[in-house]
Amino acid sequence: MEFFEEISSLKKDFPKVHSVAKDVKSYPLNFYQIFAIGIFIICFFLGIVFGNLFATCQTSSYFYSNICLVREFNFSLMIVIWFVSLLISVFFFSIGHVISLLTAICKKMR
Repeated sequence: MEFFEEISSLKKDFPKVHSVAKDVKSYPLNFYQIFAIGIFIICFFLGIVFGNLFATCQTSSYFYSNICLVREFNFSLMIVIWFVSLLISVFFFSIGHVISLLTAICKKMR
């Protein structure tokens, strides 16, 4: 029973939404981090728009049929756009974080 008591004493609750939002608001963002968030939001909506514009075509069961029976939303294109935008935004956000760390080090050295 001591094992379970130790687990319950070490257990932590999940952070609440308002505490996480307060921590995020207290963190100052530089240009690169704001740019990364903006790129991700824009590309999120672009993924939905391009998935609808370049819809997939469900054809008949014949091999050489070029008749489009039903046009469907292109989920694979949307997911690819979302993934690429996530990679690009994480890259820019990490550059901004490195710059903010370097400026904090520079301020402490002065």
